[in-house]
Amino acid sequence: MSIVHQQTVQMKQVSHGNFLMRNVLKHNVVFNEGTRGDAAYILTEGKIEISGIIEGHKKVFAILKPISIFGEMALFLDDNTRTATAIALQDSKVIVVTKDDLEEYMRDSPKVISSIITVLVSRLKSTTRKAMKVPSTGMGVVRILDLFSANGTTTLRYDATVRSMADTFITTPERIEQYIHGLAQQGLLSVGRDEHDTRIIRLLKRNLLHEVMKKKD
Repeated sequence: MSIVHQQTVQMKQVSHGNFLMRNVLKHNVVFNEGTRGDAAYILTEGKIEISGIIEGHKKVFAILKPISIFGEMALFLDDNTRTATAIALQDSKVIVVTKDDLEEYMRDSPKVISSIITVLVSRLKSTTRKAMKVPSTGMGVVRILDLFSANGTTTLRYDATVRSMADTFITTPERIEQYIHGLAQQGLLSVGRDEHDTRIIRLLKRNLLHEVMKKKD
């Protein structure tokens, strides 16, 4: 996939107001995670992918279709840093809304419209925070194993479990193995082989999550 940097995306003046419209070709980057941003975007045509890098792996947070607003976080975060990457999945058109544009619009809009916009922005910020929040992989591993144990499954195939958890948490199998062996050292599970010489995980505690939380206290 050919990625074209943001600077190469053509811009043209919108006939009404001071807003700019970008024509974004398929696979072009609108903005990159970690870069500084001074504008939000309203998608009017096409399709935009919002993604981020979590533990070295790409994670897609949303696929946007018209009419959608994105990139608004850069207008509200103190350091104006982009929390995700936006890439066009199709030839797209986006309206560029700068911080000054937004503030002017909110000042000039009727009070009720400003209130609606404020609520919308708050909801969007909350949604983005939840999407970008990286869960504790270690506790995630514990919760999955605890679920198996609570439902009477105390023996799991090692390789399949590690691969599945690595895919679920978008991390490496090696990291999942570190957590599993850490639980084994705490006496909460054991790693061995069954009668067919298949590597297995054997859960030794019925309430694994409770045991882990008790050890933390």
